[in-house]
Amino acid sequence: MHVLKSQIELVSSTLAAFQVYDLGQPYFNDMPIFPEDPSFNLVIYRYHEYTKRVYEEVAPGFSDSMELVITSMHSGTHIDAKCHMARNGTLHGNVKASEISRHTGYLKYGTEEIPIYFRRAVLFDVPASKGLDILPSRYGITAADLEDCLRFENVELREGDVALIRTGYSRFFTTDKEKYLHDFAGITEESAKWLIEHRISLLGIDNLAVAVPKPFNVHLMFLVDAGIHIMKNLYLEELARDRAYISIIVVTPLKIVGGTGSLIRPITLVPRSGFKMVIIDK
Repeated sequence: MHVLKSQIELVSSTLAAFQVYDLGQPYFNDMPIFPEDPSFNLVIYRYHEYTKRVYEEVAPGFSDSMELVITSMHSGTHIDAKCHMARNGTLHGNVKASEISRHTGYLKYGTEEIPIYFRRAVLFDVPASKGLDILPSRYGITAADLEDCLRFENVELREGDVALIRTGYSRFFTTDKEKYLHDFAGITEESAKWLIEHRISLLGIDNLAVAVPKPFNVHLMFLVDAGIHIMKNLYLEELARDRAYISIIVVTPLKIVGGTGSLIRPITLVPRSGFKMVIIDK
C-alpha cells in the first residue's frame, strides 16, 4: 500500500509539471454548422421554479433543472467515424455502407469503435511558418508548406503521431459565422497524401471542411482509403501562441453505438518551463 501511495504521489507531482490546453470550441445555438446538417439546439427542458413544486413533499426546498439538446454528432468540435462518408457506396476496407446501415445505427465502423487517443501530437502552425497570423482566404496548404513548417518549428513528424493543422480561422467560430464557413483555408489533396504517407494516426484541423478546394475528396482519402479519423473545428490558438509544437494529446470520443461521429473536447499536455518531456516509442 505504501508503494502504491508513493507511485500515486509521483504521478501527481508529474502531472503538475504539465500545462493543459483545451482544443475544443464551445457549443451554442446558431453556431457554425455545415449547411446541410441539422443545427445545434439547446433548450431548457425543466426549470427550478417548476421542480421545486414537484419535489416539495419528498425534498422540501430542493429543485433541479435540465436541458434538451438536439444535434448531430458533427456539430462543433467533433471526430468522424469511418462510416461517416463513402465513395460509390463503399466504406473503408471495401465494406458496403448499405449492408451495415440500420435505422438505429451502423453495424460496423460506428463511433464506439473509435479509440481513445493518447499520443504524441505535432502542431503545424502553417501561418507562423510564413510570417503570418492567419492564412489567406481559401488558401490551399501544400506538402511543401508542411515540410517548411516542420523545419521552421524544428520538430519531427513520426509514424503514429497526431497531426494538428492550424490555419488561424478558429478565431471566427464564435465571432463571424459566415467568414468561418466560407473563407477558411485548409489542406489540399496533395498535402493530405503527404500526411497519409507519413502514417499519422489522426488528423485534426481548426476549420469545418478540412480542405480546399475539394473537401469531400480529402475526407474520402482519410476515412475511406486510409481509415484515419478526422477531428474538425479545433481551437489551436493557445498552442500556437505558446509555440507548443509537441504535446501529448488526449481524445475521448463518446461510445455511441452505430454513430457516425462524436462531439469531443480534446486536450493536450505540454511540459511547463523547466520540465523535459521524454516520449519513448514502442
